[in-house]
Amino acid sequence: MRIAVIDLGTNTFKLLVAERPIGGSTGLHMLYAEEVGVFLGRDGVERGMLTSEAMARGLDVLQMLVGKAKEMGAERVGAFGTSASRNARNAGAFTERVKDALGLDVQVIPGKEEAGLILDGVRQAVPFGNKPMLVMDIGGGSTEFILATDKALMWKHSFELGTTRLVERFPAIDPMDMATQLRMATHIDAQLELLWPVIERHWPSTLVGSAGSFDTIAAMVALERGAPLGDGETTLVFSTTEFEMLKDRILPMDHARRTALPGLPPHRIDTIIPALVLIERVLLHGFEQIYWSRYSLKEGAAARMFA
Repeated sequence: MRIAVIDLGTNTFKLLVAERPIGGSTGLHMLYAEEVGVFLGRDGVERGMLTSEAMARGLDVLQMLVGKAKEMGAERVGAFGTSASRNARNAGAFTERVKDALGLDVQVIPGKEEAGLILDGVRQAVPFGNKPMLVMDIGGGSTEFILATDKALMWKHSFELGTTRLVERFPAIDPMDMATQLRMATHIDAQLELLWPVIERHWPSTLVGSAGSFDTIAAMVALERGAPLGDGETTLVFSTTEFEMLKDRILPMDHARRTALPGLPPHRIDTIIPALVLIERVLLHGFEQIYWSRYSLKEGAAARMFA
């Protein structure tokens, strides 16, 4: 059986086409993946609205992605709306337009369900052990954290704190001066108030960053090492020192300089700034290493669809 999953994120829409191996009851064979910058939450996520321009962009991209899924023989297409969709007062108008135009039912999922799907995806790429690891998935509208071992889900939470929200709240990033960076850091620390006691209680030493901004960071770390990531690579381990060096190089840059950075895609030229600050605030709590996971929500959703 061949299926497709579309993740309707606040910044990007992501398509995955996968199939279950012949004769296999577990495992996924990933056939195709694509990410498109849509910016569904632009100019509206902080107001709890989807603009008409954003809905038009979203519908155009969905038409293209659904067409690609059908072209590749997907028998089922699952679509999942996250932060921008679940917090927008007019999200129903958007999902109705999608249904009328494409026959596609968009499931707008709660934050905790999003976190659960993320963990299901990450487990397929990253080896967990008996010591707790903290999974972090940064989106445009929300950031999910999941504490887990190889045998247990210990804690999960979705914070309405994402890169698009931070850029709209702190727009002075070209370049971002120290005063703005400190205000952003203070805001992040306050928003993540529920997370800090969990870290202090369980002391995870490994941060697992899944998809989104972590895709870009992992790709740039790999380039710095002189060994670019291959399409088939699903994980990369790097040190907090490597992250700090990358962060310290990018934060002082303006938009034009960031545009020229190898490995930084156009749709993350601005959102990489708050992502770096957000990760830095978490790493200050005693983490020793970072695992990158290529797999996240869409891979978790695909596994559940097959199940």
